[in-house]
Amino acid sequence: MDRFPKPLGRAVSLGLALTASVAIAACGGDDGGGDEDPTEVLEATFSTEQEPVDSGVFDVTVDLAAEGGDNDGTFKASFGGPFQGGGEGVPSFDVDAEIDLDSSVQDISGTAGLTSTGDAAFVSFMEENYEVPAEAFSQFAATFTQLQSQTGAQNAEQGGNLLSSIGVDPTNWLTNTSNEGDEDVDGTETVHISGDADVPKLVEDIQTIAENAPQAAQQVSPAELDQLDQLADVIDSAEFDIYSGKDDNVLRKLEASVDLTPPADSAGEGTPDAVTLDFALTLSELNEPQEIAAPADPQPLQGLFDQLGVDPGALGGLGGALGAAGGGAAGGASAVPPAGGSPTPPSAGSADAYLQCLQQAQGADALAECEALLQ
Repeated sequence: MDRFPKPLGRAVSLGLALTASVAIAACGGDDGGGDEDPTEVLEATFSTEQEPVDSGVFDVTVDLAAEGGDNDGTFKASFGGPFQGGGEGVPSFDVDAEIDLDSSVQDISGTAGLTSTGDAAFVSFMEENYEVPAEAFSQFAATFTQLQSQTGAQNAEQGGNLLSSIGVDPTNWLTNTSNEGDEDVDGTETVHISGDADVPKLVEDIQTIAENAPQAAQQVSPAELDQLDQLADVIDSAEFDIYSGKDDNVLRKLEASVDLTPPADSAGEGTPDAVTLDFALTLSELNEPQEIAAPADPQPLQGLFDQLGVDPGALGGLGGALGAAGGGAAGGASAVPPAGGSPTPPSAGSADAYLQCLQQAQGADALAECEALLQ
């Protein structure tokens, strides 16, 4: 697949860095808050003293438009679906995604998806379903369980306040807040709070997330991270709309509209004159049971690799497991446990080393070296 044009790609990266910081703040608050004071509603909504959300349906949309320059165009993406917590195991979910890029340089569109039933995983691409080999899923499940236990212990030590643990306070971003009244969001009555972002404070929190939670920003290159200092000059304005449950102060919807002016020399020739980013996150059916089933008649995953021209053996140990059931060009170590056995979870030290390695890995060889840390 062709890469995005550089000016539009940079805008996407900056936008993802911004929206990631917002999405991390998507938590619920305790009872109270009050309809009349928008500050109290926000404080309750973004408090960490709340009951956990174990299931529900989420929907995310991202619309990005670049105007001016040689590479103007639009990028639209949407993804979401039901999710069900799996306790100490792998959660169940059924996520569908759709992207559409329409620019003066190239047009790209397509659909994809990922389904987990808790004990198996499936990938969809262009409306065709593929089953992830059991060996690969077992290896992933062992790693996930280990990392989940470590993360849970860390959150317990920090009182469950993830945002405070990395120095982030989303309520400091908003100014000129206003209570827009009650609105229905997918059957739930909410209080609609609007406000403008204090851009310098917002940029400070984005930088804090990049520094203290790098695993959440692995898709942003080191060069992009180095240029976060320029965001205060790039972001012209940012408006937010927050919809908080009237009865429980749990976030049900968050919308952001951000206007950016890329620096003239930020991406060479063809830099857009202006970029607009619209982001929306909607949460519904919270803590309601979700039925998630495996798709009917999935094909071996090797078929997708063949279609895309990918050799899973070049991806290292996990790649070998991904291709093991397909009988194709798979290579690398297999995660199949001995008969009657079960996967051995990696040690805490090896899991930490694996995450640190991934943050610096570039290319298939580097990824293979990271995978070896879990062997």
